[in-house]
Amino acid sequence: MKRLIFAAGLFAATLTASLHAQTMNLQATIPFEFRIGNTAFPSGEYSVRNSGGVLSVQKTAGSHKAGMFLTVGEDHPATSTALCTLQFSRYGDMYYLSKVWTPESKEARVLPKTAREKELASHIGQPGTTTVALQTK
Repeated sequence: MKRLIFAAGLFAATLTASLHAQTMNLQATIPFEFRIGNTAFPSGEYSVRNSGGVLSVQKTAGSHKAGMFLTVGEDHPATSTALCTLQFSRYGDMYYLSKVWTPESKEARVLPKTAREKELASHIGQPGTTTVALQTK
């Protein structure tokens, strides 16, 4: 019964978010291995899409690694540049995708931190950040 209530709530939240969410469709070259949640991705070319709070990441060449991840919205300062941005939190030599946004969007899409990422932060301290900026077409 609890699973049914959880699934119905998740479905309603996703449906509601998609009513006013902006769709994002990016192509990115990520020059380092990175993680999203508990999933590891090799460096390479990726298609990154967001719709209704669900971020879809798919490697476009070589191994076709892919995943879908729930995100939450967060206000971000208005920028005057025409760059789409993928922001990574860096803990030593490990990178975690943490935030994605486009210049026309009013909010960034943020990926929740995993238990492992929180553990790394407690040992290493505040993460460094690395951004991959993309020209819009």
